[in-house]
This record gives sequence, C-alpha cells and structure tokens, in this order.
Amino acid sequence: MSSNIGNAPVPADPSAAIEADPASPAAAEPAAPPVDDVGSDSDSSLGTDQSSTVSLRSSVMRYREENGRTYHAYKDGAYLMPNDEPENDRLDLQHHLFLLTLGGDRLHLAPFSEENPPKRVLDVGTGTGIWACDVGDRYPGAEVIGVDLSPIQPPFAPSNVQFQIDDVEEVPWTYGRKFDFVYSRMMTGGIADFPKLFRQAFENLEAGGWMEVTDITPVTSDDGTLTEETSLWKWADMLLKGTEAVGRSFDGAKLYKRQMEEAGFVNVREVVYKWPQNRWPKDPHYKELGEFALRGLSVSVLTVDLGMWTLEDISSGLEGLSAAVYTRVLGWSKESLDVLLAHVRNDMKNPAIHAYWPM
Repeated sequence: MSSNIGNAPVPADPSAAIEADPASPAAAEPAAPPVDDVGSDSDSSLGTDQSSTVSLRSSVMRYREENGRTYHAYKDGAYLMPNDEPENDRLDLQHHLFLLTLGGDRLHLAPFSEENPPKRVLDVGTGTGIWACDVGDRYPGAEVIGVDLSPIQPPFAPSNVQFQIDDVEEVPWTYGRKFDFVYSRMMTGGIADFPKLFRQAFENLEAGGWMEVTDITPVTSDDGTLTEETSLWKWADMLLKGTEAVGRSFDGAKLYKRQMEEAGFVNVREVVYKWPQNRWPKDPHYKELGEFALRGLSVSVLTVDLGMWTLEDISSGLEGLSAAVYTRVLGWSKESLDVLLAHVRNDMKNPAIHAYWPM
C-alpha cells in the first residue's frame, strides 16, 4: 500500500497569502436563482431547469448492465469497476483490510486526532461511504463530504456526513469552502489525470491542510516466484495494458509523491505497505492480510489472520476488476476471461508463489 500524505504550506503571513473562499455555494445547496418578474419568460426558464434536473437524476440512477454486473451510468466509462452489491460488499471488507494494515482502528496517516480533529473533510471516491461515516463518528465536530459517481451510499449516515454524486475531475470544484483534509483511497484506474486532481485538492485546502492518497500498484514478488509463465502475472500484465489504453493506468501510484510536490504540497511522505497474496508469509499478521486480500479481489468469509485479508479482498473483486477492461477494452469474450480467471485464482491461492500487492 502506497500512502502519500502532504500538506499545503503555511505562509508566514496567512492573511496576505490565502485567497478568499470561493463565492460559489456548495454543490449540495445551490443558491436560489434571482426572481424574474416577467411571468412567461420565467415559466419557460423554470421548465428548462426542471427538465435538466430530471435528466441528471435519471442518468445518475440508471446503471449500465454488462457481463452480469452493473456499472455507473453517470459519466459512463470513467470508472471501470462495477457498483453492484457484490462489489459494495467487497469495498466494505476492504475497508477492514485497511484498518488491519494500519494497526486496527486507525483511519488515516494524516496528523489528526480526537484532540486535534479536522474541521472539514472531503472523501474523493467515497464508494459505499464506509470511511466517511467512520470519520464522521470519530470526529463529530467535523463536516464530512463524500463524493462518488455512483449513488451507492447508505440512506442513513452520521448527521455531520453528507454524500454528493459528483465528478471530481470536473474543475473547478464547487464545494463552497476549503477543506483541511482531502482523502482519496483506491482510485487508481478511476482518475484520468492525477496531477490535475492534486492541483484541485491543493487549491481547495486551507493553508496547513493535508491530503492523503492511498493506492495499489500491480502484483509483484521479491524472490522471482511470480514468473511470466504464471496466469497471475499474465492477467496483471494485460490488465495494466488495458487500463493504460484508456488513459487510466493501474500503475500510477508510484508517481503520486512527485506529482503532489509539483502541485505545491510540502512535507510529502510516502509509506509503502505490502499486501501478501495469500498466507505464504511466516508472520501471522501478514498471513491474515494475505487471506483477506485474496478473497477480496472471491467471497466474503470471516477469518482472522494480513495474507488472509488480501486473499479475501482480491479474489472477491477479481471478476469486477477484470470484466470491463478485458471485454470492453481488450475485446475478450466473457467465456475466455472466465477461463483465465479460474487459473488466476489457483495462482492466487498457491503458497509457492510469494506474490504481494504494494500498497
């Protein structure tokens, strides 16, 4: 796991260097338009606005169905992972894998705490909203906004948490006021232009605010046991080529540190973790992570030991991670993909292959 955290520099004279907050209101609460006294023209404009709103709502709620899975329809194709119940279950399981990776109940590496809480938090690509809800519970005085292309968040959330359907790649951001914490997790392959994202985050952070980005890079091994002859290596190589073909490389996280610094962040620190592919490590902690990471890219089970969690996470999301790239981008048939994935799952469970996912 590659976690990159950096903060916006604090100028010597903040009052002279910090720009005023944007005048535009938050996207969730658009300001009422000025009243026009011209009756017929006003009615005509109102009808156009209503039609536009209904059309947007329809596109947000309508899903694309493909290969037995559903995908977001709003900004169709911008994100290659499904948004159906199996994927949502995997995302929630993956959240626990992140907690386990960071030591149990730690939600982030940025230097916030209950004694020093953030005031305004943006969760980029919130997914099911599980991280945003946990942050809202942890910091009840903070305002937390989670944004995503899919409306898959829970109907009930902490009172200080709100969700918005939005595309963070559209600029400028219209969230009204600046944040002191911007968080993004597992958005590799979902963002076309990370440098632009980092610039937008920087421009929308208070001086001294923090951004934290956590992402995965392709599976590898240190001892050569993941060879080019394995189905796991072939699958990952084709997946990388497919995501690169649509401008959303699965291997972009290694560039985040430099890109954040170029956007203006200072004190940028990169922390790399390893998610073992299965229970091959001797260390009990990594065994547990590996089990759940494997299951998370096949089926949800309760288990206890980091290789176990990695196995769970990667296995359950394997089809979802592969289907759109292989069939939509690379032109494979669903049947050919199913055959490949059967061999990939066998490799994932093989303790003789000492593979891991750099995070």
